[in-house]
Amino acid sequence: MDRLPDEVVLQILAFLQVHDVVHIQAVSRRFLTLGRDNTLWKTVCFEDSRAESLRRRNFLLDKQDARIAELRNAVTALPGPDLTAWDVSQLRGSPQPRASHDPKAEARIQRARALANWEPGYPDEQLDYHEEYLQRHAPIDVAWLDLPKTQATDKEKSREATGCGTLTNTDGNVEHLVAPLDDGSICVWDVSDRSTAGAGGRGRLITQSRPGLLTGLAPEAIAESHIKMTETGATECVSIDSDSKKGYFAVQNLLHEIDLHTLQIASTKRYPWPVTALSEAKGKIPLTVGTNWTVHLHDPRDPAFSDSNTNAGGELIGGSTYSHATLAESGPLSIVHDAGLSQDDSSIWIAGRFTSLLNYDRRFFPRLRGTIHSGARIAALGTLPYPLVPQTLDLIRNPEASISALLSARSTPGTTILAAAEYKGKGSLELYGLPRVQPYQNRQTASASKLLAVAPHGGRIVFSDGDGNLKWVERDGFSHVRTFNINDVLPGKSGVQDASSYGIWSSTASELPGQGDIVQKITPMHPVSSSSTASSIGSGRSDVNQSNLSLWTGDGRLGMLGFGPGNPFGEDQWHEAIAAGAETIEERAKGDAERQYGMAMRRALERNADEVRFVRGLGFME
Repeated sequence: MDRLPDEVVLQILAFLQVHDVVHIQAVSRRFLTLGRDNTLWKTVCFEDSRAESLRRRNFLLDKQDARIAELRNAVTALPGPDLTAWDVSQLRGSPQPRASHDPKAEARIQRARALANWEPGYPDEQLDYHEEYLQRHAPIDVAWLDLPKTQATDKEKSREATGCGTLTNTDGNVEHLVAPLDDGSICVWDVSDRSTAGAGGRGRLITQSRPGLLTGLAPEAIAESHIKMTETGATECVSIDSDSKKGYFAVQNLLHEIDLHTLQIASTKRYPWPVTALSEAKGKIPLTVGTNWTVHLHDPRDPAFSDSNTNAGGELIGGSTYSHATLAESGPLSIVHDAGLSQDDSSIWIAGRFTSLLNYDRRFFPRLRGTIHSGARIAALGTLPYPLVPQTLDLIRNPEASISALLSARSTPGTTILAAAEYKGKGSLELYGLPRVQPYQNRQTASASKLLAVAPHGGRIVFSDGDGNLKWVERDGFSHVRTFNINDVLPGKSGVQDASSYGIWSSTASELPGQGDIVQKITPMHPVSSSSTASSIGSGRSDVNQSNLSLWTGDGRLGMLGFGPGNPFGEDQWHEAIAAGAETIEERAKGDAERQYGMAMRRALERNADEVRFVRGLGFME
């Protein structure tokens, strides 16, 4: 084997099972490199993808009995929206258009189309497909950060985090989590990666400010601080400027600028309404602040507020320090700056409880530049620095689309806004391609409950819903990859309990289990950028997964989601994660279906208990 060229060895590895390819990486340095060949793992990822499953399904349908085909055509003829060219061809009973009369050549062409259609990477993006396979198939685990304990009660109870921000290094990788607690203090955890060049942070708490810092109350006034910190309920209440090492924390109608070196307040700005959303603080770009009824630009460099005696932060808005945009409807919840096309882009996108996305230009603020009607109420926004490919270019469902047209669309400069929303009680995952608005809204298969958070994660999109689920889909917005429920790994007894222990014999409504915890904010430890490359840590090779997710839950917990049998903070080795935990598509789909069915049955039992308890109480009414 040592004498064989690398090309021949890779050809041999292509015939091995996944666990064998993983084990061979331990043979030598050469086989470690060959065993992680990107093209090899790209093929492995594709073989287990939904696109390849659909291609094989279409291939088998063409070979089935004519009588079964007639029955299939009758079912396809039933009314339904969004019929593609492939559906229409089946509806008419005509065969799908062929690219070649040779069956083998036709199979090769259709496989090439399916591969090009599935490939998540863009022409100027470098995805690590070995890591991509790990994130798609390896077991998921969550490590929870240790929050400070309360001391005022007899029973030990952890404090609650009321928000979460990230402090990144020069490479854009997250090294520290910064979070305000319900007692008005600020905590900083070290979550840096472990590698051969460094030990990593392992989620240890490195510093904490005094209680009451953000609320302006005495350290002993814990109950009063808790009320002030949780009254507004804003999700995007923390923004960290990694360049200047400053953090911005919103508490009711106050915006505090905190020096992260000393954890002391540098300035405070008061707004006319409670602050509900903050944009990302980055470099020289002013911070966008959204209140219940207004939008402001906050720039601490403005000399108009340089006097420390004024106890106010700077605000620079379109040449005037007092201008602001007034909203026709209340409730902005998320703000993003569109920097996908160029670093100097001045677009501001705002969404929330109203049913449209608002677009402002920082150069002409507060004039509204435009809107995009959604119809849904959006809880969170995210950005993907790549264009949105139209559904008409789906090579599997639309035989008339060409590979060249798809590649041309992928090469066009652009960015995509991701939105997690709620539409008529169901979850809505929405994608908006810019600069030419090309909306795509998945309101059928995203979730049965409201979506709460969304973020790009590797070659996929991850979002959370009101049932505690984290779901991964392809970048098309609808092809399901995997599902994980956060309540399966909650510490202690805080997770979801078995519904069978509850029912019509419960005496009080308080004994009913809740829906469990939910994920309010998702932050990738290595955010997707237009210059994404394979992960590296200095000059050393990383020994832990490079694309973990930071989670902030509705119950005030902070956690790190990782892939593989090892601890997400890096205490254990993970190089055999794929071999030990890779699941087939059928096994993963079966497990997801069982979890979904269990949650649906639990909700049905709870509703039944409510009805029985209500009817039983009617007999005692006068």
